[in-house]
Amino acid sequence: MDTSLDHGTEQLTQTLNHYVGDIVEEVLIYGGDILNFAGLSAGHISKVVIGDNKHQYFLVIGRAVDEVWLAQNLAKASEVILSPKCWELCNRNMIEIETIKDQRSVKARYIKNISEIEFDEFFWKCTEYLQHYLTGESNSILRATSTLSPNDELEKSLRKYVMRNILEKIDDNQPLEYLSELQLVTIVFVNLQFDESANTLHLCKAIHDANVKISNIIHVFSGKINKVFMFDKGCTFLCVFGLPGDKQADESAHALDSAFKIFNFCSEMLMKIKLVSIGVTSGPVFCGVVGHHVRHEYTVIGQKVNLTARMMMYYPGLVSCDAVTYANSRLPHYFFEELPWTEMKGVVNPGVVYHYLGISEKPMIGQAYLTKERSEYYHLLGRWTELFGTPVDLSLGTCGAVVAAGKRMPKEEMDVGGNV
Repeated sequence: MDTSLDHGTEQLTQTLNHYVGDIVEEVLIYGGDILNFAGLSAGHISKVVIGDNKHQYFLVIGRAVDEVWLAQNLAKASEVILSPKCWELCNRNMIEIETIKDQRSVKARYIKNISEIEFDEFFWKCTEYLQHYLTGESNSILRATSTLSPNDELEKSLRKYVMRNILEKIDDNQPLEYLSELQLVTIVFVNLQFDESANTLHLCKAIHDANVKISNIIHVFSGKINKVFMFDKGCTFLCVFGLPGDKQADESAHALDSAFKIFNFCSEMLMKIKLVSIGVTSGPVFCGVVGHHVRHEYTVIGQKVNLTARMMMYYPGLVSCDAVTYANSRLPHYFFEELPWTEMKGVVNPGVVYHYLGISEKPMIGQAYLTKERSEYYHLLGRWTELFGTPVDLSLGTCGAVVAAGKRMPKEEMDVGGNV
């Protein structure tokens, strides 16, 4: 990777953190916190921790989470969409909104010019809150947790929520800036849609089981779960193959193989599951720390990440992949089926999208297995004169032996198609 890309990564990191940091700071000032950088809603939620003794993930479940994703899907560039519950809790005298056809969510247009009396009341409520939240020596502290004294037990618990790659960098006392770089990776989005009858206990059990299985499958190929979050009445796992320190050969093939195994397990074994959708893409993405200096996370950002998420939603109920993953995997073409083109929100020229059919058992011709991998070193076909000097007449006898130019050749010395 050339130095221009490295320089671009540094600029991208600074720009992202400057933009996102301002948003985070506003939320923190008023006592809120950031779970994921998406959407706007309000309401009751359930906090859930999933995982095992080595790796854990924190997510929230509830109607407010479902509504925020529905609102996010309605939003276009520069728009703020308020979910029904969020709009219900707003001071309607202050916000001018626009209704959305056939939707309970509304579009916020602008803050009204309210009367001086109303403004004073709003101002003093904010001041009263800030004085209560930011007091004394802590008036410049956005998150009280950022000032906690070192605690070995707490650190041991919190390390479970950080990927091993990042922990190694932290343990080496490397600056966070060193974690940001452009990297060629393969992205796998796994979305689980649940039956309407599923309650919180059903969801927790299913998500936990899926997490354990996904972790075990992708760990073999150094894949990592970067995020677990609720998405559009379902749960989504963002998995990455090829993060810094985890590069392996044949990442695209490994990712597809993993995706197929995950799809089969989740479709057949999870409680109250209705639909499993998986998208897989390969290409350059930004890998780095994004956010505010007191609230940030390691993530992957880029067009390929967006494309994977869209494929997952626009091609439901199957494992889909982009043309780059198809080519890089070097798997036989009959493992794939070209999918019809569809317009996807926020995606321009996605290229050909394939349905990865996977392989449950190796297909056979006669007594020979077809290879699972595509290879550059296929035998020459129909070049018997060049190979043997004279034309060769091949026929397969009833006893399973091959007769070539009057000589018998054991069948085991021939591969599929009669090649020597």
